[in-house]
Amino acid sequence: MMKRFFILMMAMVPVALWAQFAPAQDKPGTTAMHADSSAFVGWATGIEVVHGPMNIADPSLGVTGANYPDENALGYPEGTFGVVCLGDGGMATLTFASPICNRPGPDFAVFENGFANALNPDTWALELAFVEVSSDGEHFFRFPVYSNTQTTTQLANGGTIDPSQIHNLASKYGAMYGTPFDLDEVEDNPLFDKNRVTHVRVVDVVGCIDSLYASYDCQGHVINDPWPTPFASSGFDLDAVGVIHDLAHFDVSENEEELVSLYPNPVMGVLNVMAKELQSVDVYNLVGQQVMASKESVLDVSSLMDGIYFVRIVCEGGMVTERIVKQ
Repeated sequence: MMKRFFILMMAMVPVALWAQFAPAQDKPGTTAMHADSSAFVGWATGIEVVHGPMNIADPSLGVTGANYPDENALGYPEGTFGVVCLGDGGMATLTFASPICNRPGPDFAVFENGFANALNPDTWALELAFVEVSSDGEHFFRFPVYSNTQTTTQLANGGTIDPSQIHNLASKYGAMYGTPFDLDEVEDNPLFDKNRVTHVRVVDVVGCIDSLYASYDCQGHVINDPWPTPFASSGFDLDAVGVIHDLAHFDVSENEEELVSLYPNPVMGVLNVMAKELQSVDVYNLVGQQVMASKESVLDVSSLMDGIYFVRIVCEGGMVTERIVKQ
């Protein structure tokens, strides 16, 4: 009887409380993307920043940004110091040479400069941020975010986070590894064209667990990250935004049907590639290393280690990058 009661009680607990998301960049099943990955076709080319205070609870300390030029976030990421510091609640709005478009898998990635905790390899020093997108520069739509980090104790400066407890928060991964974002996860809205994203906005999460200053995830949970950090480099440290799909490389408006079909996905042995006038198929791992090259429509991927890969196909319609899962 007690066992049955316990099972019923567990069934009433929200699923999100038990959710485990993709793990850290050095763990199997990660979605982290190294800056050198060939999946990236471009980087942000323009930026406007509204710097937040060093400590939202004490505005007299001033705002962040000293010695951290806004242009640091343009182009390829630099890693540790070449960043833009947003401060509590600060935000950066980035633009691109060609609009980002929605294709299967992640469409862009945001880079920060987090680092591992030497004493606990499962946690990382991360400063989090929301990500919003716009197709007109006026109406912005936020990716749904999830945070299952405990909220009993405030994470202080130097505190660390388990990446498997958060989702769709920029800085899920450490320096030189981007957090990928899939436009399919943004709710449809007539004011937003997912195939012509002109602006990406990164908004610092105020990680305070006090309701007076707290930030919340899409389920109303407080988001806990290191706070306060009252110095010039406080808040989210934006390093770069990398583009995976854009209209310069694949104009979805010209084709209503899919150019490419990959199956099965997930795949264990043989991967079939269907594309008109197939020219080449290249497979890359998450670090950007080419692990397979072919001109055939049938690939034996059984020798690849389990995990996520990007398949770049060149065909009559242009170049398309798809994501597959090898099991």
